[in-house]
Amino acid sequence: MDAAFSSYYRSFAPTLVAFLIWQGARLHDAAELAQETMIEAYRSWESIEHPRSWARRVASRKYGRMIARVEALPAELAEDQVPLLSVRCDVAEWEQRQDVLRRLARLPARQRQVMAWRLDGYEPAEIADELSMTPEAVRSSLLKARRAIQALLSGEEEANYA
Repeated sequence: MDAAFSSYYRSFAPTLVAFLIWQGARLHDAAELAQETMIEAYRSWESIEHPRSWARRVASRKYGRMIARVEALPAELAEDQVPLLSVRCDVAEWEQRQDVLRRLARLPARQRQVMAWRLDGYEPAEIADELSMTPEAVRSSLLKARRAIQALLSGEEEANYA
């Protein structure tokens, strides 16, 4: 069990952090929530059938509860002090992700949540199961999110030519 969980943790923890960031979490919060989720996963490892979906669902719910509390982030917490994220990435990829994050941040929370699942490769029916929504509601949220992002892109293009 320990070897299987260890392999899962090493391969999936950075992905889970990124998933939470897609939803709007700050880096520090995403790393903390991912760590808490992984602790729960370890404790329940024998009973978890689909660990990646389970972790996304649990972490997403934790993030929802966290933003409902609206606690301020202490100023002394530097985002680059998160040991869970010792992952290297190239600058172009980082800039592209920042552009996507900037646009996602302007979406309503539910649309951002659904888009995060979709960006991680889940289909609408799978997202519906994970978020206890109907597939139609998921598709509707995705459509609204895509339209909003397209409108943002159109507005940015117009501003660049003005």
